[in-house]
Amino acid sequence: MIEVGTSTTREQRLAWDPAQAVELAKRPDPDESSTVATAMYDQLAAAGVPVEAVEMCIVFWSRALDGLDPGPIPAARLAHLDSDLELERQTSPVLSRWLAALRADVTSAHDLDWTIRFLLQVQQTWRMSDILTRRGS
Repeated sequence: MIEVGTSTTREQRLAWDPAQAVELAKRPDPDESSTVATAMYDQLAAAGVPVEAVEMCIVFWSRALDGLDPGPIPAARLAHLDSDLELERQTSPVLSRWLAALRADVTSAHDLDWTIRFLLQVQQTWRMSDILTRRGS
């Protein structure tokens, strides 16, 4: 079980299970998506996964949403998304666990949109962390 209080430590976030973390992020109240995005960033960065892998995933998820009407996702489109994501899953076990957690309950255009917004949060966290690290050097 993931414990979230007024603050979490990097060590706590590094230990989070991606499936539980994504479930936490999807809850409407309280909104913990930015904390979970930080956890994903922490875990991927610690594993040496480059930010470009997250950016590629944003492209894959966006392609799955592109032109899709609200409602269920056609099976062929989901199969194509799965095929795309498999390319990134092969690069890192840590990334693979996060992608599996994000993909687990995706059935609608709304789910795709939520995942894209979440991955954009991860990317923004990553980029800001890089900027702050460079400033501190």
